[in-house]
Amino acid sequence: QAIINSTITPNMTFTKTSQKFGQWADSRANTVYGLGFSSEHHLSKFAEKFQEFKEAARLAKEKSQEKMELTSTPSQESAGGDIQSPLTPESINGTDDERVTPEVTQNSEPRAEPTQNALPFTHSSTISKHWEAELATLKGNNAKLTAALLESTANVKQWKQQLAAYQEEAERLHKRVS
Repeated sequence: QAIINSTITPNMTFTKTSQKFGQWADSRANTVYGLGFSSEHHLSKFAEKFQEFKEAARLAKEKSQEKMELTSTPSQESAGGDIQSPLTPESINGTDDERVTPEVTQNSEPRAEPTQNALPFTHSSTISKHWEAELATLKGNNAKLTAALLESTANVKQWKQQLAAYQEEAERLHKRVS
């Protein structure tokens, strides 16, 4: 029994990797989560719940952005549209009957009222930091994928050489038998 602590965001995608396995990536935690299920039905149920929470996160993010655009006085700023998702194997597999409706919480922090001129700078700085962190994560993932690709390419070359050697040996043995 495992509990996975991951914040589901609108840009995450759950992928079924086989009949009973699936995965998703959390770029902020620089982690890929993989889950195995006892049946295809449980996997599908998890994928549906994941999609529901992803949609809820998207709606919460849109709602918070609309509020920021419509606000005439900058008294509060939403901290984003992240949705904390209590997806556990029990709630997906149907063994946790108390959690029929999962709880969804939205993170928001009231802030001190900034001056009219400081808000765009603060907001811009926050967005810039977010994208810098996202870029750093993507660069790290790119480096890992590049290393894996190079390793795979080297393995393919080695396998081709082994195959050629085996084919030559098989041909030599075939001639020897004939």
